[in-house]
Amino acid sequence: MSNNDQKIDLVLTWVDGDDPVLNKKRAPYLKQDDIPSNAISPTRFNSFNEIYYNVASILKYVPFCGHIYIVTDGQKPAFIDDFVTEGICDKDKIQIIDHTQIFKGYKQYLPTFNSLSIETMLWNIPDLSDYYISLDDDFFFNQPATIGDFLDNNGNIIIRGHWRKKTVLKTKLTYRSFLSKVFNKTLQPKYTTAQMLGAEQVYKGDKFFEIHHYPHIVDKKALQDYLLGHPKLLSDQIKHKFRDISQFDPVSLMNHLKINSNQATLMPNLQLNYLKNDSSVPKFLDDLTDTSIKYGCIQSMDQLDPKLFTQVSSAMNNKLASHLPSALLAKA
Repeated sequence: MSNNDQKIDLVLTWVDGDDPVLNKKRAPYLKQDDIPSNAISPTRFNSFNEIYYNVASILKYVPFCGHIYIVTDGQKPAFIDDFVTEGICDKDKIQIIDHTQIFKGYKQYLPTFNSLSIETMLWNIPDLSDYYISLDDDFFFNQPATIGDFLDNNGNIIIRGHWRKKTVLKTKLTYRSFLSKVFNKTLQPKYTTAQMLGAEQVYKGDKFFEIHHYPHIVDKKALQDYLLGHPKLLSDQIKHKFRDISQFDPVSLMNHLKINSNQATLMPNLQLNYLKNDSSVPKFLDDLTDTSIKYGCIQSMDQLDPKLFTQVSSAMNNKLASHLPSALLAKA
């Protein structure tokens, strides 16, 4: 099959932090005294239409998309069915995948409120394509994408990032661990540290290939085979209810498996249309029309000034109007 004919599924992880059922389920586990504060910050669980922008951008800009799988815990975005009922996409294009499905065979570790644990088990989605693209619910495609952005002509996965020495990170981690023991202070998980730990599982040396906030392609079989071949590693990874400093990033692990087997093409970072805070809004709005910027990320939209929130919502609605349900456009 040529790249032009290949279909790749896209997998989104999503949670509605305002859901009282979920909050009731999570409450007993919050009583632990060793939970990192950044693992339970409300902004990690809040949702403000980002999921719809994500889905709409895929439908508009990703012609090689097979299915869109939205992974949730007994939840469903309120307007997600409108994409089908309004004829924006085919009936089976968008599918809701519950945690019980991806944790089949591992249900003793549920419930979980841990993005790293959830992302580690995405390969267990039934009928998932051999390669899939993993992205957070606050990502979106800013411009048209091609399969060549993720797989080269030789079938190698394309990884964008840069090599980074482990020395400083390891030193910081050792120092933080020492302080934690002395002052009984819980260590805060870090995205970069999790990447380093993922790389260390399979890649030897004094460096690792660091990645950033893009949609990432995953070789399902490579990740699945490694995890199933190391059952203790898998159970230790997914046992944490909330993100933990000991956990690795599964995409980083898979990337370094592919690097080891010479099945990866390493490329430099791309510019990202990144909404981080109030001060980033003007550039974010300008970058929505920049044809050189393929990906975007909307973080902490709940923390924006109300006027800026309205500006961002309006701009995203205008950009994706042809692929958004009418209920969302009417709310603008």
